[in-house]
Amino acid sequence: MTFRELIEQLAKRIGQHQLPINTAATELRGFIETGAVHYGLVSQVVIAIYSGNRCRRLTDPVTRDASFESIEPIRLTVLRSPKTDVDAYVLMESMCVELANVFNTTQPLASPANTSKTAHGRLYAFRRRLRLS
Repeated sequence: MTFRELIEQLAKRIGQHQLPINTAATELRGFIETGAVHYGLVSQVVIAIYSGNRCRRLTDPVTRDASFESIEPIRLTVLRSPKTDVDAYVLMESMCVELANVFNTTQPLASPANTSKTAHGRLYAFRRRLRLS
């Protein structure tokens, strides 16, 4: 898969309002249009994927591992910052999920300590209880 194909797939999955692409662009500069809702964040992610895969052209190939490794520091900054708004948080998580979907795989784990031996888990809904003192 090429860099251009990857970003175009992400734009289709996330939405053009989040990741607007200039299809006429022939280089990285001008590939992402400035009308993105979170232009700064989207630009950081796109540039990180481009440089992390050592691309020189939009048609250079990209890999799953290099793409995830390149956006990991950005994701951690977004998740840990007390100034991150909920929309930027959701956008970053959506980009990671859709990046995994584009490569038709699951997201890599942050560390081997987080791995579990079970492939699937269960989600339990809990009722909130009010404590009366």
